[in-house]
Amino acid sequence: MARIVYALSGQGRGHASRVLAVARALRARGHELRFCCGGTARAVLEACGETVWPVPSLCQVLHGNRMRLLATLRANLPVMRRLRPLLDELTEKLADFRPHLVITDFEALTPRAAARLGLPVLSFNHQQVVTETRYRLPLRYWKDALLAHLAIQLIVPRRPLHVLLTSFYFPPLRHPERVTLIPPIIRDEVQALMPTTGSHVLVYFNQPEGVDHLPEVLARLPASFVLYNVPRPPDAEKYTNLTFKAPSIEGFLEDLARCRAVLCTAGFTLMSEALYLGKPLLVVPNRGIFEQTLNALFLEREGLGMAVFDRELRSEDVRRFLEACPHYEKRLQSHSLRCGNEMALNFIERLLQRLETSRYRGRPARPPRENATLSFI
Repeated sequence: MARIVYALSGQGRGHASRVLAVARALRARGHELRFCCGGTARAVLEACGETVWPVPSLCQVLHGNRMRLLATLRANLPVMRRLRPLLDELTEKLADFRPHLVITDFEALTPRAAARLGLPVLSFNHQQVVTETRYRLPLRYWKDALLAHLAIQLIVPRRPLHVLLTSFYFPPLRHPERVTLIPPIIRDEVQALMPTTGSHVLVYFNQPEGVDHLPEVLARLPASFVLYNVPRPPDAEKYTNLTFKAPSIEGFLEDLARCRAVLCTAGFTLMSEALYLGKPLLVVPNRGIFEQTLNALFLEREGLGMAVFDRELRSEDVRRFLEACPHYEKRLQSHSLRCGNEMALNFIERLLQRLETSRYRGRPARPPRENATLSFI
């Protein structure tokens, strides 16, 4: 069986949840895995008992539902200054482990270290939907799309064996000979849920800063809301239709299964899981993160939910969404979202079989040339 290094972005929990779903299934097939990540993802994986090679996590700084570009650059400068020793250390670990395949879910350092050793790399993520597919775009988003293209190309491997994309929408591929598009990875815990239509709307925003207006917006509506990752105000008792809950994976999944709809930022993982369970979505994309804008645009184009772009959420937005929920529910019934887990596993197995005849046996890590430049600076 194969030795696999699985690298992933450390930002948020979405990457970690889908990587764990794939990695556990690969391990069940007899493969040996190591993980490379930092940030939240490292904490999630280590809490599950996984062996993690720590690498600094590149991050996006969000406030008020907007990505702050200058603050993001400043936050990542310490990592950029330490790139060479970080890559040297990671190259040594890869050479010692002698993996047959490196998989990267939008992690920047590991593919560069793998390239030093000539290791095969599979780029497996959702973010490259932005760069590897064709779609129509309103003129006002062209600048954001260009910046997203540039940022993604700096992070992903330059010459992977293949790009495997996972998505709940399926635009045409630019290069189908080297890119494959499959349905979302759905973790086992979500697949095991038995969805019902309850009375509450589940609310989740990926950053608690800058959403202080949300309780007042929702309190004006004749509906009940269960809120996660939204700060509980001092006068929470006056919001009788709102329930503020502390972080809990089990509690969140239970509320997701029993809700009538979901109100959230436009992150790919939660959107995919909600659609898989047949839940209508009202999304508020993080401004400045084009991938979320694209997710929201396709959500509306497919008729599976509603999006609020480029401004704060208003009570009237939620009211219109709730009135339209019966329409979205009917559309979801005819648009059943498949689970891409088995397709991903079979693809990886076929890739490993292709590599079998030229399996990497390991060679000493070579230091970078003195004047070499790193491709993602």
